[in-house]
Amino acid sequence: MFNFQTSYAFFSPTMELLSDKTTATDELIYQNRVAEYRGTAPPNGEEEFAYFSDRSYNVNDFIWQNPWSQNYSLSVAGGSDKLTYYSLLSYRGEEGSYKSLEHGKFNLRTNVTAQISDRIKLGVNISANQQNHDRFYWPFSGDDDYDVSDLYRVTFNWPKVYPYYLEEDGTPANYVTDYPVQTPMGSWLAWSVIDQIVGNRYIKTRKRQLNNILTLDIDLGDLVPGLTTKVVGNYLAEDFMRKKFLTFQTNYVFNQADPDGNRFLPAPPDPNKTNVFTFSQNQEFLSYDINTAWSYQFDWFLNYSKVFGKHGIDAMAVYEQAENGLYGAYSKAEDPVTDYDQDFVYSTDAQMRFGNGYEEIGARRSLIGRVNYNFAEKYIAEFSFRYDGNTLFPKDKRWGFFPSVSAAWRIIDEPFMNTSDWLTDLKLRASVGTTGNDLDVNGNKITPFSYLQTYGNSGSYIFGNDLYRGIAPGDTPNPNLTWATSTTYNVGVDFELIDTRLSGSLDVFYKKEENILGSRLVTLPDNYGQSLAPENYAARSWKGGELSLMWRDVAAEGKLDYSVYGNLGYARDQWDVLDQNPIFQEGGNRASESQIGQPANRIFGLRALGIIRTQEQLDELMEAGFKQYGRDPYLGGLYFEDVRGDGFSEGPDGKIDGNDFQLLSNNAAPRLNYGFGFNVNWSNFSVNAHFQGVGVYDRIISNQEGAGMRQHGGTIRPYYPIWADDVWTPDNPDAQYPRPIGYNWYESGTGSTSFWIRNGAYLRLKNLNVAYNLPQSWVSSVNVASAQVFFNGTNLFSISDMKEFHDPEQKNYDSFPLMKSLTVGLNVKF
Repeated sequence: MFNFQTSYAFFSPTMELLSDKTTATDELIYQNRVAEYRGTAPPNGEEEFAYFSDRSYNVNDFIWQNPWSQNYSLSVAGGSDKLTYYSLLSYRGEEGSYKSLEHGKFNLRTNVTAQISDRIKLGVNISANQQNHDRFYWPFSGDDDYDVSDLYRVTFNWPKVYPYYLEEDGTPANYVTDYPVQTPMGSWLAWSVIDQIVGNRYIKTRKRQLNNILTLDIDLGDLVPGLTTKVVGNYLAEDFMRKKFLTFQTNYVFNQADPDGNRFLPAPPDPNKTNVFTFSQNQEFLSYDINTAWSYQFDWFLNYSKVFGKHGIDAMAVYEQAENGLYGAYSKAEDPVTDYDQDFVYSTDAQMRFGNGYEEIGARRSLIGRVNYNFAEKYIAEFSFRYDGNTLFPKDKRWGFFPSVSAAWRIIDEPFMNTSDWLTDLKLRASVGTTGNDLDVNGNKITPFSYLQTYGNSGSYIFGNDLYRGIAPGDTPNPNLTWATSTTYNVGVDFELIDTRLSGSLDVFYKKEENILGSRLVTLPDNYGQSLAPENYAARSWKGGELSLMWRDVAAEGKLDYSVYGNLGYARDQWDVLDQNPIFQEGGNRASESQIGQPANRIFGLRALGIIRTQEQLDELMEAGFKQYGRDPYLGGLYFEDVRGDGFSEGPDGKIDGNDFQLLSNNAAPRLNYGFGFNVNWSNFSVNAHFQGVGVYDRIISNQEGAGMRQHGGTIRPYYPIWADDVWTPDNPDAQYPRPIGYNWYESGTGSTSFWIRNGAYLRLKNLNVAYNLPQSWVSSVNVASAQVFFNGTNLFSISDMKEFHDPEQKNYDSFPLMKSLTVGLNVKF
């Protein structure tokens, strides 16, 4: 049986792009408003407003494109009683949100299972894939940061009153020419974001994987009835290549056509007035980062399953061993003869060449066991364990034993249960389980060999005519490094009602994680010269529950079947043991900010009392001598609650500063998660939808620099579109947002304050699928077994207070936007 699938997906932002929210006219208004606050003459008058009445420059007109993707897959499956096979070939191609952003993935897979004898079965699974990712050169965020939020915000805050390209005679061009123009104001003095995307420079990444799995199943029932064994071997080979090619930018200085007139009218570009942008690099360069990685995992299973009358026993023992390694090399060449992406054009001078190598290695072993007993499928008990060893820990701390036990009671089968038509199943469950992990208090994996003295480069120096490298010891080792242990307690009930049409489960849990690796707060002498290694000491716990329900039924005389489901989960975390500065401990001036007994995600900041909207409000504050960070309050600015004095002493002191920070919310992460949906099948149609949401969640509107909304634009432009929106002005005193002043002050919107806290709860249609199976009479005439056309949509709509600023699942106001997708496809079997 062959199966061919293809689909085409279109993506677009779930909300309007920030770059489309402002125009050149908005920038002119902003400049005048800031000038009014600062007491200077408005820089823009009728001439400037008239000039931009029908023009505005937008970076995204040159570089943005709504993403799309295409998928193709062809598979074949078949066989006999003795041999089965499955093979797949697929390709996925994607064009990103910016021009010159492409991704492609090829995938191959073959799975063959052979029944060698009545007792022996052999399976071979081979898969391979290659990913090609091409993108523009952007050095100011991680190479794998596909969010590129720092670039995204440049695209919307770039001034819109100056052209990006000119013709030779100085005419503004709405397309790329040989005359890129630098913006003549601000910190972006010598570079072009457009050329950043479409220019002659790039980062290319190639990743390949080859995964081989061999499985041997042997039935040992002739020796011991119910006994089987299985051996699984897995070998994974990976290689990685990242090539970076950097050329500098050259941009023409913007010159005014009429120095005494409209300052935005450009003159012809002058070849004697250019600037070069170096991307913070000393030289143009070409670099390669290449590595090969390997890993294997071996598992030997021994399984036993037997029923003795009403007694049933299932047992399993597993030996597992795994090892991994990596070898890598990096090379960089600088100072090319010409802009070309091949090594031979770069200088051979040793000072213009750089290279290094690196390696990784790791291993682990585990013994795993499980024994399950049931009596008449009514009383069920299970014991399991893991005995894990990991080379991240020293030899005497390397192994950890992690047992688990569970029990279940199918109470519906008890004689005292008066079963009726409405109750068809009822089961009670309880479990206690332990696991080990190798993560630290920040959720990061433990650094290898932290239990040994390590050394690293400490810079270089010249002695005579020679350059020498130095080495220095790393962190002080911790020979007592060991596993963190997680213990979870769970109680639950499963039930089915009304002839199994209504089913569900209810679970309550408590999770405790102990011996988490973390740094201790210890004061060291300045001349110690090393950092102390982290220790296993911290503890954290979670508690919560989850409810799941599903209704399944048929209607229309059995022609329509449907199901409706929903789930609701609540969880809360807290730190139980964590080193803190004494000021946060009991008796300290900031004990109310202690993390002990509190969730990890909280919001601290100034509590805003509102915007100073009238002269009367301002006069009252001024008469009281009220200061905020040493500044006088002003019309249109925020003002805050004064709760403490110097040194966090209780009681107001007539001024606002860092001493007045207080707890604003304990719910900076969602405490409530829920989802619901439905599945409907009628005739050849099927529809299913999934809705997802969160609740009990407070979010503070933030920029990349942190909480609050900054006025990065100074006197030049709004930067964030909010500062061209409903802001305070003398003519609009009841506005929603503070006054634009061009300063990053708390009272102007910067920093963590309650003014920016919103209800982070949302409800979203996460997924919608509609499919239609073509009638059999249509497809059989062309020798097709079945054919289906389908539509899929993701993130189609949402309901949330957060949409005042951005999508509710977006990280920050200036983060790359969340996308919605529309997909159409075809699935054919023949």
